[in-house]
Amino acid sequence: MKILFIYFFVLITVTITAQNHAKFSHKLDDFISLDVPKNFVESETLVDGLKIHQISFKTDAYSFIVQKVLFENEDQKQSLSRLPYDYTSLIDEYNRVIARMRYRVPYYLKTTTLVKKEGFTGYNLKFANDLETPTYEAEFYLLNKNLYTFFYASDTQFNPDIKTELFKSVKINNKKDISQYLGKPPKYRIGYVIATYFFLSLFLVWTLIYIIKVYRKKKGKTSIFHE
Repeated sequence: MKILFIYFFVLITVTITAQNHAKFSHKLDDFISLDVPKNFVESETLVDGLKIHQISFKTDAYSFIVQKVLFENEDQKQSLSRLPYDYTSLIDEYNRVIARMRYRVPYYLKTTTLVKKEGFTGYNLKFANDLETPTYEAEFYLLNKNLYTFFYASDTQFNPDIKTELFKSVKINNKKDISQYLGKPPKYRIGYVIATYFFLSLFLVWTLIYIIKVYRKKKGKTSIFHE
């Protein structure tokens, strides 16, 4: 009877553990999905005026966080957009993201590697502590106007197999209309601004002329252009 009780206890423990580790696919939005456990948390917060859509979950060994941040306001005119417009400008933006992440993550940045997922370009960053032990890894992609970042962290039990499995579970829905190059080159933006101000100035000049002509007509004066 005692042996049966032990077997039953072991069976219950294994079942609970399996349930805690069991994962299912969850949509962050129309573009990103990933595998999450039942105890995952989804939230939206404001940091420095930026809305952050986040998914997170943790175990005794590690934490995993997904963040979606608006890279540029939705109402920004495409003609004035500062989003990447080609591969080089995309990498330039990514380098700025890496610089900010290096400043904010409390570990040493060891490697930066360009990665591809579903044909889209991103970056993988590996961090380590003072003992050169891996502690933190991040991967991010700029898709349309949003930056998607995935963090795996473990101070004591960094498991590369689990980390790889988590990152691989992230899927980009390439059936949707997604682009990494929605911006315009600087020359285009400058030309747009010059043209806008030129026509605006021209409109103001003609408006001023019209107002003066109407005013002088009401006063019974000849047009200033026929004196």
